[in-house]
Amino acid sequence: MGLACHRRLPLICKTFALALGLLVTLPLSTVHAQSPSIPFGTVGVVPFTNISGDPTDAWLSEGITETIISDVKQLYALTVVSDEATARERGVLWLVTGGFQRLGSQLRITARVMNVQTGITLESIKVDGEFDELFTLQDQIAHGLVAGFDAIGGNAPGSAQGASGTTVPGPTKATPSLPSLRSGMKPPINEETPEQISGGPDFGDVRPEFGLASGAGVLTGRQTARPLVTQVAPTIDGRLDDPMWIDALRITEFTQLAPLEGAPATEKTEVYITYDSVNIYFGFYAYYSNPNSIRANRADRDRVPGDDTFSVYFDPFLDQQRAYVFKVNAYGVQSDAILSARSSGGGGAPRGFFGPPRGDRSWDALFTTAGQMVDDGFTAEMAIPFKSLRYPQRAISTPHQWGLQIARVMRGKNETVVWSPVSRGIAGFLPQMGVLEGMTGLSTSRNIEILPTFTALKFGSLDGRGSFVDNTQPEGGVNFKYGVTSNLIADLTFNPDFSQIESDQPQIEVNQRYALFYPELRPFFLEGAEIFQFRGPINLVHTRTIIDPRYGAKLTGKAGNTTIGVMYTNDEAPGNLDDSDDPGFGHSAQTFVGRMRYDLYSESYVGMIFTAREFLDSSNQVGGIDSNFRVGDTHSFGIRAVGTRDRDLDGIETTGHLLNASFRKAGRNLSYFFAGYSLSPDFQTDVGFVRRTDQRSMFSNVSYRWWPENWIISWGPEVRYRRSYNFDGILEDENADAGFNLALTNNIQFDATASRDMERFGGIDFFKTRYRFFGIVSASRRFSFGLGGNGGDQIFFDDENPYLGSETGW
Repeated sequence: MGLACHRRLPLICKTFALALGLLVTLPLSTVHAQSPSIPFGTVGVVPFTNISGDPTDAWLSEGITETIISDVKQLYALTVVSDEATARERGVLWLVTGGFQRLGSQLRITARVMNVQTGITLESIKVDGEFDELFTLQDQIAHGLVAGFDAIGGNAPGSAQGASGTTVPGPTKATPSLPSLRSGMKPPINEETPEQISGGPDFGDVRPEFGLASGAGVLTGRQTARPLVTQVAPTIDGRLDDPMWIDALRITEFTQLAPLEGAPATEKTEVYITYDSVNIYFGFYAYYSNPNSIRANRADRDRVPGDDTFSVYFDPFLDQQRAYVFKVNAYGVQSDAILSARSSGGGGAPRGFFGPPRGDRSWDALFTTAGQMVDDGFTAEMAIPFKSLRYPQRAISTPHQWGLQIARVMRGKNETVVWSPVSRGIAGFLPQMGVLEGMTGLSTSRNIEILPTFTALKFGSLDGRGSFVDNTQPEGGVNFKYGVTSNLIADLTFNPDFSQIESDQPQIEVNQRYALFYPELRPFFLEGAEIFQFRGPINLVHTRTIIDPRYGAKLTGKAGNTTIGVMYTNDEAPGNLDDSDDPGFGHSAQTFVGRMRYDLYSESYVGMIFTAREFLDSSNQVGGIDSNFRVGDTHSFGIRAVGTRDRDLDGIETTGHLLNASFRKAGRNLSYFFAGYSLSPDFQTDVGFVRRTDQRSMFSNVSYRWWPENWIISWGPEVRYRRSYNFDGILEDENADAGFNLALTNNIQFDATASRDMERFGGIDFFKTRYRFFGIVSASRRFSFGLGGNGGDQIFFDDENPYLGSETGW
């Protein structure tokens, strides 16, 4: 090994490490001839990209680059400039870029020869092999780019005269004849081929479709997608037979998120992207070696968690705070959600072995989908109106730059693949997205939505003379939504009719010590609901406390780095009393909520919140600040401080406070979480939801997860400990539990937990031993089987006579 290191890779003797890599391209600009002061046979070779950012892998970049430089000089007699800035300054026209990626004992190296100013790729190659064969792989790169190097040296056929009198290859966009397209047929690939050029290089509208993001914050260095605009919109019928798909951006490279992180996808996938001023369009072609394994159901919206699906994620503000999620299955059943940084998962994926994360599905947007089964899989189409999204306002000619991720789930194989590689060694899903860039000319028209309602109730009653009298009570209302800008939405409502809203999911109320929580389902309150979220042990904005609004107004959105949310409602519910002599009869409660948050960097912000509610002479005000700071790839911490002031109907005033701090690590193997908070006895919020006050509590969680990634996908233990005192210093709760979870191939998952708790109720300390387990087998496309149970000691919460009994549930 020592003798082999002197020429190829001097640093190879230092260490071996893991790495990730991606292809690199450069942005489009005007084409210029190479500077006459530079010999035409000159090429720049820049350090290969270590996309994972692991500093222990930095030596690989230097070593691979050095070997490529040596081979280029010796095998092709080209002049090499090894500094990108120097190459650009001196007018070097051609650049060799690439990346490296290690998957267990396997190593992948990718490289391409490209035009510096146009971004057009002359030649590209991808080689895979054992890490021990590093030298051989490097040589394969140099030999595999022979067509590109020969063209640079003037030996390519069909090349044209360059400015310096040497032949210059001139790639142009070929125009293929349109074949007879049929249902489900994939669009033909539009290739770029060298052609004879007269009058110097002129590449028309050809531009790089993929590259490496720059100026994208934490996503700088991630891969990019640059779709072309279409003049004719496709018909969304699930059939990829529209001519516009021919020139659409085509994505075929996907890597596994699960079960084998970073491994190539086991099935072929094609995704097509294009857009116009109104919509962005996606075409999906999911290939299957065994089409009988497709899992698809004709189900209600948002009800396809067990199906094979495609998901598209947008982060229009590139702030890694939230993303829009759009999903479609093989039958065109759609689902949508808002994914917040808080729920985007540690280590790049949720705890389960599927993924990617789903987000909050209570959010609904207007978009169009369709899908159909074909002989070798399924195809689907999706049209997403820009009006359904919030995005930064730009001039017509200014290109947009959004976070983008595309994921495909194959339930039968227990496999999830993504376009932009995701590592479990980096906390969070949003900071590992790719970048969608280059879209211009998006419509500046504003979204206006008017939803009028009219209801009438007819009933009869007896008058004082014994006659039956008919009565009619008509009611009308209206909801109004207006897009003030592309990133600010105004909502107004008057006497909203919530009769068509989905019913609450039933919850068991037997022997419950604290109030049950029901999520919000009403459209007026769901708009921008993620903006009002406040991290911590309590919920400061729970709009279910606003029961019967007579009218309301809301403004939500983002301006620059500042996210704002303002809401006001007039709630008639407190005055809907049977006793007309009650002082509150016929009166309304006024509720105001204000939220502002300033985004600092990826998943990091500082914010403030204020809520107020008034009814007659009573009032309640809550004010607080919160923050979250991401530290490195896996750590984050945050602090929250809230104060309350309350005056009840009897004029009694109280004040309360909440202080909270937390620290988290979410890694590939080791994860932990530590938090503590102090919630005073007189803490009162009429707009939020708090199960319990008078607590000084600390909580810790430590888990470790192994990823064998064979027939055992992952497994590991988890331990939790919680201890809580009241403000009198009395220990009220102590919880210690240990768990184990296991994920196997063929969609088999099992987890179990045992705990030993102390819970104080009615002045008595109760000691409980409890257990819980759950397992699911979903190896069949038609049937799945799950079994879960919990039981052990439990308190009967009777204020007069509490006692310890037993509980069993299946």
